Amino acid sequence: MTYQHKYAFVGIGNHSIHNLYPVIDYLKVPLKYIVVKTQKNAQSIGDSFNGIEGTTDLNKVLNDPSIKGIFICASPQAHFELVKKSLQHNKYVFVEKPPCTTKDELLELIALEKKSTGICTVGLQKRYAPTTALLKKHLTHVITYNYRFVTGAYPEGDSILDIFIHPLDLITNLFGTFTIKSILPTYNKGTYLIHLKHADIVGTIELSTDYTWKNPAETLVVNTHKGIYRMKNSETLYFEKKTGNLLSIPIEKIINRHQSIEILFDRNSFNPIRDNNQLYTSGYVDEIQQFIQLCENRNGKNKSALSDLLLTYDLITHLKNGG
Repeated sequence: MTYQHKYAFVGIGNHSIHNLYPVIDYLKVPLKYIVVKTQKNAQSIGDSFNGIEGTTDLNKVLNDPSIKGIFICASPQAHFELVKKSLQHNKYVFVEKPPCTTKDELLELIALEKKSTGICTVGLQKRYAPTTALLKKHLTHVITYNYRFVTGAYPEGDSILDIFIHPLDLITNLFGTFTIKSILPTYNKGTYLIHLKHADIVGTIELSTDYTWKNPAETLVVNTHKGIYRMKNSETLYFEKKTGNLLSIPIEKIINRHQSIEILFDRNSFNPIRDNNQLYTSGYVDEIQQFIQLCENRNGKNKSALSDLLLTYDLITHLKNGG
């Protein structure tokens, strides 16, 4: 892919180094600047990133007409102001979650984006994961779903905005408008048990930081009229077809036969090609590739625009307010 524009990156933290920079390098995105907090880190950029200028001056980047797109992955508390400044300078912005801390801030960014010639893509990679795309294509006549997303403790930040935004956004993306039937936080607010209704669909969700980082888990089970979909960690998606009834009696009780399971997606870690790389199956590759195509005036699709997050922030607000 040839590029017409230059790009900049704000931030050089752990998430950037392990998840975003490798994809940017793979796509050969022409980074011109990396913006960091200290002059010491700025001076070291040239040693670690060939041909890229380190700087502490964001205004230098914003006022550079050769910069079309800016990647932002700083502290979550700083994202709102960084996105505002970038949109005010008509830049295309890719910002890691969360783009802001409240729905009011989200509405402010949406209004600002409408006045800007730039756009904003939010780094919610589950929207770009192959398993999500496949599941959305198959979701018809849904009856219920059960979603479980559990990790270890997260004392260093806001678990709802920093971690739970991913599963909450996945649910609103898959099932849409909701009514909250109940939200039950535990005594230390490490676990939330949520009961939602989307039109005729009923869902239960467990979100928790009361488990362990040694064995975190993400599982989604969707029960439809024709069968059951099971997704795990954006790595696998299986479909188990229902056998139906005969004279109101379940056929599986009458005929003893093997249950067929269709494998819709299963990451093969043995075969080291792009489609089996975890950065691809998690959605990182496609979200950045789509953003770059938008910047380059090609057929990119913004699946995580600011306006797409309104339902997600409604749900976040309810969780923060205890239901």
